[in-house]
Amino acid sequence: MPGPVFLDGDPVALHTITEDDYDFLVENRNRPAVRHGIAQSEPTSREEYREMIEEGEDDVAFLPCVDGEPVGYVWAFHINDVSRNALLGYWIAEDHQGKGYGTAMVDRMVEWAFRDRGLHKLWAHVIEHNDASRRVLEKNGFAHEGVLREQFWVEGEFADVDSFGL
Repeated sequence: MPGPVFLDGDPVALHTITEDDYDFLVENRNRPAVRHGIAQSEPTSREEYREMIEEGEDDVAFLPCVDGEPVGYVWAFHINDVSRNALLGYWIAEDHQGKGYGTAMVDRMVEWAFRDRGLHKLWAHVIEHNDASRRVLEKNGFAHEGVLREQFWVEGEFADVDSFGL
């Protein structure tokens, strides 16, 4: 069961993450429809999620929910308090893809990063074949800033990564 609402929104609210949420996170991140989009080549365990969420010193993670039900995961990591920027990561569970939830949760995260956290810039990487993620960023005002050639090994081949910034 998700923790309390941290940042409300329609249709997606960002909730704090509790230990009860780890099963949802592990089950969905390990699915091919999710992990291929984020270049995840190794399984993620419940313990690894616990460490990322509870011990990540430069990370802030939320559980995006619609009507109290989790639909994905969104986090800011490599938060740099000097340069006031962070890398944005996110995924939507396979059963909830294509419904606009990714765009809405990134919008909430942008609001948190700039208004509440006082960051100056968010940046994100998108694997070349992940057109849905690219659209999410563009709808939220991110600009394409460059290409990292053959940056990740995905589905048996090297893939380029587009870099976006806001």
